[in-house]
Amino acid sequence: MALDFLKGRAKFKLFAYDRPGVLNRLTREKRFKVKCESNFSNAVKNADIIVLAATHKANEQMLSQLSKINTLENCLIVDTGAVKQPIAKLASRLAFGQGTQFLPTHPMAGKEKAGFENSDAQLFNNHSWFLDENVKLTSANNTKLKWMTKQLGTKTTYISNRLHDELMSEISHLPQLISTVLGGQVNSNLIPLAGPGLRSMLRLAGSPYSVWSEIISENKKEIIKALHLFRDNLGSVTRMIENEQPLTQVFKAASRSYRCL
Repeated sequence: MALDFLKGRAKFKLFAYDRPGVLNRLTREKRFKVKCESNFSNAVKNADIIVLAATHKANEQMLSQLSKINTLENCLIVDTGAVKQPIAKLASRLAFGQGTQFLPTHPMAGKEKAGFENSDAQLFNNHSWFLDENVKLTSANNTKLKWMTKQLGTKTTYISNRLHDELMSEISHLPQLISTVLGGQVNSNLIPLAGPGLRSMLRLAGSPYSVWSEIISENKKEIIKALHLFRDNLGSVTRMIENEQPLTQVFKAASRSYRCL
């Protein structure tokens, strides 16, 4: 996000809060003109917009901390987590400073490699950004949201946090698990011999479990439903192959999805 913000002409200050080791590396990275702050309260002092972009549990802890800072006023707080119901429920029990609001969000952009070292500008450009339709922002905070999403070039979509988690289980979490299982099944010694088909299928297999463990845990119910449906469809294809039945309709359905990319 910082790279996208910095490419514009607007004048503002960017602060980054993280573990000391991460901040030390970030300080040496010349692309990011941000002020690194190891003290949480100092990092968010007088902030107009706060983006919580850590793991789910860490985001929830920081959100709780923010609710205890009464001097944090007229601030828009958003998160970037891949599951929305847990943090939305937490936020409903918290009270923030005057004019400060929390909006659960999820930008559909990212890489299989974590860390700011792997970031680049245009990462969010033309990608969907889901926003919780249950939160009604003030005019001031809505203006901040529009500025931020315009800077990033995202396509905003308002949706309930419950429906969001249902959709993500199929269009995000299931693909991750399919890639992961496939990566574990394939003999790694054969990878150098593979063509682009397998390589594209395995891209998500590089995603760290440290990121996905909380996603799987927090969206367990919906992910299991998606996995069961995939298992049933895979079983049908297996039986068709065993019975030497053509897979014409299966490939046609898959082709329709491909053309939507």
